[in-house]
Amino acid sequence: MIDMYKLVLPMKLNQKYFSIVLIFLSLNSHQSFAAGYSTNLTSTSGLGNIYAGSVTGIHDVSDMFFNPAITSGLKHKEFIASVSYVDIKIDPDNVSGRFSNGTQATGTEVKNAGTNKLVPALYLATPINDKIAFGLSITSPFGLSTKYDKNWIGRYHAVESSITTYNINPSLSYKINEKLSVGAGVQAQYLEALLTKAVRTSGADAIGRLHGSDWGYGYNFGVSYQANDQLKLAIGYRSKIDYKIICVTQVADLGLYSDFHAETTTPESATIGAAFKLNKKIELAYDGTWTRWSRLQSIVANAHQDSRLNYKADFNWHDSFLHSFGANFTLNDTWLIRSGIAYEKDATSNSTREPRVPTGDRVSVGLGFNYKITKGLSVDTAYVHQFYKNAKVNITDSTTTVNSLEARYKTKVNVFSVALKKEF
Repeated sequence: MIDMYKLVLPMKLNQKYFSIVLIFLSLNSHQSFAAGYSTNLTSTSGLGNIYAGSVTGIHDVSDMFFNPAITSGLKHKEFIASVSYVDIKIDPDNVSGRFSNGTQATGTEVKNAGTNKLVPALYLATPINDKIAFGLSITSPFGLSTKYDKNWIGRYHAVESSITTYNINPSLSYKINEKLSVGAGVQAQYLEALLTKAVRTSGADAIGRLHGSDWGYGYNFGVSYQANDQLKLAIGYRSKIDYKIICVTQVADLGLYSDFHAETTTPESATIGAAFKLNKKIELAYDGTWTRWSRLQSIVANAHQDSRLNYKADFNWHDSFLHSFGANFTLNDTWLIRSGIAYEKDATSNSTREPRVPTGDRVSVGLGFNYKITKGLSVDTAYVHQFYKNAKVNITDSTTTVNSLEARYKTKVNVFSVALKKEF
């Protein structure tokens, strides 16, 4: 866990809001919700539309995650604290595996490899003048958490997998004219990974453990264009972030230990979108997001003290695409209803999928609302259900004591999200 007291925020927060930051970040540990190990849990208001219209800024300042230009022309300071609860069930069926000598592997049955978690997000935006605004987001855009019984059949490929990220993203936006705005920001992202699996011995299995972390840096930018009173167009981009992770790996039961280093990258993404006001009550939106998961072809870890602990994992992932369609309905001055549907092509396939990330293509449906409690204070809620295509794991790996692992996965996901928004 990061010592958040040592982080220097790019603007002065009073003690009340700083305490909220600390509490929310302490919640961060989660299961992948989108393609690869993306979370897609950055905004409650955005979740109501499955992020349709986010790049155009139709929700609130949390849309700056997709496009920092949306804060230009802001009239008031705005603070948002959001938290999402992920209820995920990953059920591996028909699991079988064989050792390199052809013997059938045995083990316990796993009913659910998913873990239920809370994922926070924080946003603060403030106008500097009529044209320039400053924004700050603290989110967790990437994450993974799967856990199997240590005696399951596939234990030699995966037992526990955890990836946690914290992304700190200050940005500036500039309103060029009444139609065109631009924005850009820098990203500082902390990544921590924990991976374990069983190691076969002549006696009881040993557990191999790999743990490491690193900071990486990137940027983001966006453009927003108000074509007319009804139509808004926008594009946003988030860069890749490179890591040189210094880790520790060990098999304690065998007395094996080594420091090692590994290089990895979280992928860049680009989003285009449009929002159209059909009338005073109804607004329609679309967002399309491309994520370059094809960057993750393999990970090579070189042990410094013991070459027997060298590690290589082949992923061979491909790029993912998320298409989101949403509609907002303004009921009155107090209530706003959001809805959305989305389809996402996963970064994995039957030939590249493995038990640490056993997801497949998915359809998401979302529903949310905004309720204005008082002037300047409102609450957002959202519910999302995901329908996953059944996924297949089929691994043949001559570098391990287990040559093969086969399984079919059924996945179900429900997300409940709530956010408090304050203008001041």
